[in-house]
Amino acid sequence: MTLSFVDEVSQTLPAMRAFARSLTRNADAADDLVQDALVRLLTAQQSYTPGTNFKAWAFTVIRNRFYDQYRRKRHADRLQDELMQIDHSHAASQDTVMQLHDMADAFWRLPASFREVLILVGVNEMSYEDAAAVIGCPIGTVRSRLSRARTRLQELMEEGEPLTEGAQRDYGATRAFLAQFAR
Repeated sequence: MTLSFVDEVSQTLPAMRAFARSLTRNADAADDLVQDALVRLLTAQQSYTPGTNFKAWAFTVIRNRFYDQYRRKRHADRLQDELMQIDHSHAASQDTVMQLHDMADAFWRLPASFREVLILVGVNEMSYEDAAAVIGCPIGTVRSRLSRARTRLQELMEEGEPLTEGAQRDYGATRAFLAQFAR
């Protein structure tokens, strides 16, 4: 049974917001981006074929809107300044909190193309094919970006101060951090 357009939107909305937040780095800007994308999706509703991958279509609209807005506003410097002003202090009593903080810091230091592919494939569990359709590149590019993103994320996490003896860094903390975007 295929879902109605409204049901597709309802089911995909949390993932759309998470993806938008990963692009914008700001909850309010993400909400604005999702709202703009929803208007475009509703306007183009007649061009959607029920039974096809609605999530990939919606993510493509969000991504395209983001880059359109980004080109016009050119506010990358402001975003970088805001990132540098974030208080990076944390309680040293809990290794998990430290791992999560290190992971978050490393994640935001990744290039946007790496963050994008980690969110699409890692968090939203999109196939390589669907992620390639959203990004607008070949499947091999998605695979190589994902591999490089994971490697670079691990390198950035290892560059930080060492954890207490016996603590291990792992991608479980990465998934937990990225899952916060879906809320």
